[in-house]
Amino acid sequence: MTRKVTAAVEKYLESIYKLQEKNGVARTSEIVKLLKVVPGTVTNMVKRLEREGLITHTPYEGIRLTKKGRKIALSVIRKHLLLEKLLTDILHVEQTLAYEVAFNIGYYIPDSVIEKVEEALEKKRTPIVS
Repeated sequence: MTRKVTAAVEKYLESIYKLQEKNGVARTSEIVKLLKVVPGTVTNMVKRLEREGLITHTPYEGIRLTKKGRKIALSVIRKHLLLEKLLTDILHVEQTLAYEVAFNIGYYIPDSVIEKVEEALEKKRTPIVS
């Protein structure tokens, strides 16, 4: 049985993806700074993500996404980009605010709603991120 990916898991996977793209690996100290959480919270989540097969963690070397974790992270990033595009191109929200709103609410928007956002953007003939 597949567990639903929570907003918290999505935030961590997206953060790990961004850090991994920038530095080759993500380190727990970097995740602490990025997400503004305490080290123990990151340690617990890293253990959970590893148990669920979403990351690999080698102490003193870093954290890397597995294929499964990377797929989820990219899906989350895509969701945020689509929401941001909706906010800027259709609702004419200023770019910085649109980014912030998309980032904050994107984790809680179901995929079925994102599909409708994508359809609306396609009708508007706005390029879609794939």
